[in-house]
Amino acid sequence: MGVSKYAYVYARIRARMCELLGERKLKELVDARSTDFLPLLMDSAYKEKLAKEGLVAVNASRIENALNEELIDQYMMVIRSTDGVIRDFFVELLRQLEVKNLKAVIRAKATGNTAPATFFPVEKFFRRHISKLTETDSLESLIKRLDNPYRQVLDELLPEYEKSKRLFVLENALDAELFGAIWHKTERLRAVDKGIVRNIIGTEFDIVNVMTLLRCKSGGIAEAELTKYFLPYAYTLDFDAVNDSIYAENMNSAIQLLPTPAYKDVLSDAYSAYEAEGSLVPFENALRHYFFMLVKNTLRGYPINIGAAIGYLYLKELEIKNLSTIAVCKENDLSAEATLKIVMM
Repeated sequence: MGVSKYAYVYARIRARMCELLGERKLKELVDARSTDFLPLLMDSAYKEKLAKEGLVAVNASRIENALNEELIDQYMMVIRSTDGVIRDFFVELLRQLEVKNLKAVIRAKATGNTAPATFFPVEKFFRRHISKLTETDSLESLIKRLDNPYRQVLDELLPEYEKSKRLFVLENALDAELFGAIWHKTERLRAVDKGIVRNIIGTEFDIVNVMTLLRCKSGGIAEAELTKYFLPYAYTLDFDAVNDSIYAENMNSAIQLLPTPAYKDVLSDAYSAYEAEGSLVPFENALRHYFFMLVKNTLRGYPINIGAAIGYLYLKELEIKNLSTIAVCKENDLSAEATLKIVMM
């Protein structure tokens, strides 16, 4: 698909880019009183979806449902505005949200918690009713009711999960299947598009591998076992490249031995917060910030190529995650200061 064939989807994206909320608007929503939050949010591109919910006060779950519907609408806009291998690629990218739904259901079933209240509404498109799996009485029966590719992937790993009780085993298997499918679709793109996609999606895969490395180090998983979870789809961080980090004695050494300076610097900056909190969240947040800065840089100058569509969808998803987070904070009367710590500006 040459530049001329991107004209239609580009025009539609360009118009919607202007509707993304700037930092000033996000800060205004963070600082708002709970009673003012909803009216302020209604003054945005989400007004129509929020109005359908008939909200009169902050209800985080219903707000998130409305926002997620808007995200799916934007994915569908891109899918319907493209064709051929480009369309196939974006369909696979949309499937990331279905996998997030499945992970949430599995997590709820495995931990015995209440089923997740919100889902990305993709069931009409993929025709797989993930939400109904909350009705199953066990994780095994849940997996048996799945369609492929998910059933085969999880069924093979169920014995390992039952032995270790690590949900990470199942979630990693889902990521491996999904990322492999996305990578396969990328291979069918023309050279220029492939280079753009690999820069964005490949970096995302790298970050998943970095977090896998850190989780395994933090959880005391042996090096030989860790290699099973490392995804083979990568941009700069394949298995051989991080071999020294895998066999490092501790977390700090593992970070310092990473071969990509950018990841090393990002994680080093977050190391003090990791030590203070005793959690991997600072690392995850730092890597997510790095990734979305890369996405924003992809959009500089409004290029008429596949990167514009990918970048727009990823920034839209980040915005919706931020707004959902702020809604939860307002519902629970968290201060603006506390909210800002968990919102990615």
